[in-house]
Amino acid sequence: MTGKRRYHDSIDPGRRLRMLDNEGRGKWLRVNDLIKELNVNKGMTCIDLGCGAGALSFPLAEAVSGEGAVYAVDTNTDAINRIREKNPPENLITINSSADRTGLDDGIADVCFTIMLLHEVDRPEDILAEAYRLLKPGGRTAAIEWKYEAEIPGPPPSERISREQAEQLFNQAGYREHLYKDWTQNLYLFTGTKADSA
Repeated sequence: MTGKRRYHDSIDPGRRLRMLDNEGRGKWLRVNDLIKELNVNKGMTCIDLGCGAGALSFPLAEAVSGEGAVYAVDTNTDAINRIREKNPPENLITINSSADRTGLDDGIADVCFTIMLLHEVDRPEDILAEAYRLLKPGGRTAAIEWKYEAEIPGPPPSERISREQAEQLFNQAGYREHLYKDWTQNLYLFTGTKADSA
């Protein structure tokens, strides 16, 4: 997933890792509310695509308990190593791989998450297609992205995924039952469901 230089590419790698491994990140993203919103519970399998330092992966692993599994996928080796340094539970499996080519089997996940990821890549449609492949029939993908109109430091509007673009991308990947929700003042949540007979 390489291509034109983006906002996140201008951030020093060390600073970027600190941003991803910040205690406040989970609160900012409302990860506990997200887990409830997607009805993640004991025994489920979840995939955190572009997991960073695990702000969502660790709470997910607790939510699915030892009977479920969480696959934390990121191409950033430093971020994956940071998760491994935190002594993750056995049901949190780290994968140092691209989010659009995870190498995981088809149809294993109840929920796939792409948190602040789609705007960072040249081909977000490839990530949504990979998530769709990974989902069980009836499974859902949840994306959190910057609102196009948010007036705060961050990626410029030209790099953000608007609500309309999200709708188009999810449609293109085959998802149905799209849902848009204002998530925070500056972020939105968009979800889509894999057809029961894919």
